Amino acid sequence: MLAVSERLKEFGEADVAVVSFTDPAHLDAYVEHLGVSFPVVSDIDRELYVALGIERGTRRQVWSLGTLRKYWQLLRSGRRLQRSHDDIRQLGADVIIAADGTITKVFAPATPDARPTVDDLLAALADSSAA
Repeated sequence: MLAVSERLKEFGEADVAVVSFTDPAHLDAYVEHLGVSFPVVSDIDRELYVALGIERGTRRQVWSLGTLRKYWQLLRSGRRLQRSHDDIRQLGADVIIAADGTITKVFAPATPDARPTVDDLLAALADSSAA
């Protein structure tokens, strides 16, 4: 999300938002922790996650070598990790929705570290605009 936030202007007129399952009472702290300027909304019942087929990962998926490597890099860069109070096994997704409201691309990685790059998201957005 930070990478998207840093390159937000490249998304042009597209709306960017985050859907979380964070308790709405903790949403402000979550947004502050993320440090993003775009909307963050809560889907506490995970209805959107279910509708998109975004599942909870296994322990092996969540604690993959890539994920552990990512945490190690964050620690080495001086970042302090905080314990999550949310379901760490819930996998995420990135979704591109065309101007007409149709879903044109769902990036549903098998592990938390395999999220698409900003370039991947921008390419999918361009493809949805061209269609």
